[in-house]
Amino acid sequence: MPWSDLAFQFCMELAFGVLFALAFVPKAPVGTLFYRVMGTAALVPVLAGLGISLKVGTLSLTHPAVLAAALVVLAYPLYSGPVRGRRWGAALVLALLGCVLAVGFTIRANAEGLGAVQLLLATTTALATGAVAGSVGLAMVLGHWYLTVPNLKLEHLQRLNRVTIATMVVSIVLVGLSLLVFDETLNAAELPLFGATGLFYLGTRVTVGLAFPLLFAAMTASSIKARNTRSATGILYASTVLVLIGTAVSVSLQDSYGVPL
Repeated sequence: MPWSDLAFQFCMELAFGVLFALAFVPKAPVGTLFYRVMGTAALVPVLAGLGISLKVGTLSLTHPAVLAAALVVLAYPLYSGPVRGRRWGAALVLALLGCVLAVGFTIRANAEGLGAVQLLLATTTALATGAVAGSVGLAMVLGHWYLTVPNLKLEHLQRLNRVTIATMVVSIVLVGLSLLVFDETLNAAELPLFGATGLFYLGTRVTVGLAFPLLFAAMTASSIKARNTRSATGILYASTVLVLIGTAVSVSLQDSYGVPL
């Protein structure tokens, strides 16, 4: 896959993750600024990905992946604005759909010979990686909001922390399925995935990007239960760093082996 297409996919994964997590705090009384900040955090990587792809990449303005990404940009004023309720939800769904289609079309354009089931698995695995990064990052930002809104109910952070746990578990399962389904492709590479070098990167991906953050999520849950949001936020900050490292390794593995891991 050309580096520009991989960068575009990576940016769309991150945007999907932020918007996915945002869907779980629709009624939190955190003020318009929170939604504006997180909506912008989703928009920026989309614009960066589009800029890279259109300037130096293989995608054109009429490519389905680019048109899908445009949905995220068009919906931005609503999912990041003061409007709540059905219009906000509809805009968020539209933006999420745009991210899903953009990632799927990008993978399909660069992966030859994938069947429908394999393409679905590859796309879902990539999106799950973005969901982990986005949910942990948004939970960390929400944790900071308790410093400015002291009376904010803990249930909002608890819910989001449970979402991070669910995304990590799903991501681990999907990576495992990918190893089974794409076994021949992974072993046919110049450096087989199950060789020393490949296992090092795969181990880093799973351990640093998923296993440790899963442990940190359990620690975060304990801190929230003890009503210590500052400790929870600190743990989430460390977890965000680990998750982003794991996400970067995931992109590197896809560049080497041709499928999302």
